[in-house]
Amino acid sequence: MRNFLAILVVLFAIVLGFLLLDGGSIQTPVKKLIVPDRIEGKGAEANSRGVQELAEGKNEPAVASLRTADQLEPGNPIIRRNLSIALGRVAVEGGKGEKEAFALLGESLTFWPENPESLDYMANLHFRNARYGQALEYAEKLRGIFPDRPDLDAFIKHLKERALRVKGMAAEEGDRFRLLYSGERKLEFEGEILTVLQTEIDALTVALGIFPEDPVDVLILTGDLGERSEPVYHFVTGLYDGQIRLYVGDGIGDRERFVETVRHEMVHALLHHISDDIPGWVHEGIAQKVGEEPSEERIRITRQYIREALAHGYGVDFESLDESFIIMGDEERSRAYATSLLFMDWLEKRFGEGFIPRFVSEIASGSEAFSAVGRVTGMSFEKIQGSFHEYLTGDF
Repeated sequence: MRNFLAILVVLFAIVLGFLLLDGGSIQTPVKKLIVPDRIEGKGAEANSRGVQELAEGKNEPAVASLRTADQLEPGNPIIRRNLSIALGRVAVEGGKGEKEAFALLGESLTFWPENPESLDYMANLHFRNARYGQALEYAEKLRGIFPDRPDLDAFIKHLKERALRVKGMAAEEGDRFRLLYSGERKLEFEGEILTVLQTEIDALTVALGIFPEDPVDVLILTGDLGERSEPVYHFVTGLYDGQIRLYVGDGIGDRERFVETVRHEMVHALLHHISDDIPGWVHEGIAQKVGEEPSEERIRITRQYIREALAHGYGVDFESLDESFIIMGDEERSRAYATSLLFMDWLEKRFGEGFIPRFVSEIASGSEAFSAVGRVTGMSFEKIQGSFHEYLTGDF
């Protein structure tokens, strides 16, 4: 028991991370604009054709028609407004790459700087690429048009917090993530750590079958960054709250533990990509099992710990493990982490190595966690929980 608690204190300090935000994007998208088609002049016919094409969702033909209308009648504000709308919709709905989407949105806003659709798209596109200052600029322009949008106010507040958090930090781009750290520590972090992060996120995306399009921010928070380097809770060295934050103090000492923390928090980030409604036992079970790759000795010690807890009246109830574990008391939190790890380890051993990616896939398709377990195992969750209890109390 004493050995387990010593191990758990160390592990909990480096893996705490189920503090999930909603990602911060505008939750109520700007409604599609009504496009006026009644004008007079040389461009009237091409404008009407473009408006009809927009109504039918034929955005690229609409751009061509409206460009023709603009050439026939340069500077007409209605035509340019319609062309701006068409360009914005092509950027977002046309499956364009990031560079082309930004170019189209930029052109859209030259024709009509107050196009709320394009301002909305631009703010969210910058946000998804972790460019919070630029996202804030467009979001505030949008609020100038819609001053009474509580969701927009919340988004702007979130952007300001993110922008402040990364202010003055150097950035290195990876594939599916962005590394941020103190500019004063550039030589220390830019090379090897970037490679470590890329290696781990590549391995985890394959292991879980989750391939996010939007980059994950990974912040290396060293003491020279002042208050930003102080963890929310003194015992935490890593967490995920929409960004992966790694509190390393004066530097990365234990590289093995650092990598373990990185992997644990990356699992949280990847799971958050597929759903905002994944219960705590799933998040922490998979983050420990896949992220930390625990040894059989750790599993044995953890099982003994829960076995003793059961003997003293602890009852395994997954419905009570739905919320973040951080709000629990110390002993309750320890049991929650241990139970989640053991359950995910047992499920994989009982139903094969492919259980976790299949389970994740079911959640990604919209299944609630208990139902997803049943779909993958072919058993009711009640029976699964009963079998798991027998495993916990049975012979080693």
